[in-house]
Amino acid sequence: MANVDIFKELETITNNEGVTTMSVPGAFGIPVDCEYWFVGGKGDQWRYRLSGADGPRVSYSHPSEHGCRIAIRRHFITVGLVEVPEDNSHLDDENQLIATEILTNWNARMGKPRVGDFLRLPDGTLKRFCNDTGDGMQTTKGGSFSIGRYGGVSYSGGLDSPLMWERFKPTDETTKGRFWFFSHDRAGAGRGVDVFLPCRIYELVDFTMTPEEAEAHPAAISSREFWGAESRDYLNRVEALMRGELR
Repeated sequence: MANVDIFKELETITNNEGVTTMSVPGAFGIPVDCEYWFVGGKGDQWRYRLSGADGPRVSYSHPSEHGCRIAIRRHFITVGLVEVPEDNSHLDDENQLIATEILTNWNARMGKPRVGDFLRLPDGTLKRFCNDTGDGMQTTKGGSFSIGRYGGVSYSGGLDSPLMWERFKPTDETTKGRFWFFSHDRAGAGRGVDVFLPCRIYELVDFTMTPEEAEAHPAAISSREFWGAESRDYLNRVEALMRGELR
């Protein structure tokens, strides 16, 4: 398999003094620069400086040139100047371990669609499952999905109308979904790091019920118990269920 150049989005120039500058376009197209250089000696033989990180004179050490380049690229990702890579190469060693544990627990969750999985609509559009209502799921086009070590997901954002479980048909397909967790397991403002995980794709299918089936559905039963069998709210719920709707 061919090697992938993970630095291809960065412009790299080395001057006569051996200082290499890596840059990306910032606001208004103005370049944002980071630098690294060789110092030799014992221990860490390389230094790098991150633009805007801790002041212009602060530098960090690293045992290898490649490590300096990785640190600079991760910095550009953190400050939003480079897209988060779907191979998760932006994560440092400790966050890679956390991501591996998350992936194991995420894949172990079987059965119904999970918050974070995807639903393909009849026109081919993909939406993400974002809220378990008990009788089905709501979907969204965007929003933010945070994930914990044990694979549980929380969602923040807008919600579509709920759809019943019976309308979700599993497929053998997967796609990458974007989540985030707290870096090094320490919560705090600005400490979120993004991670891409494989998510299952479900298809939306038509579904109808007979009046008897609709009346036996858990959503109808709870509505009848709350509103009463003669209420318009209950009767509307039964009619909606017969059409395959949860509204």
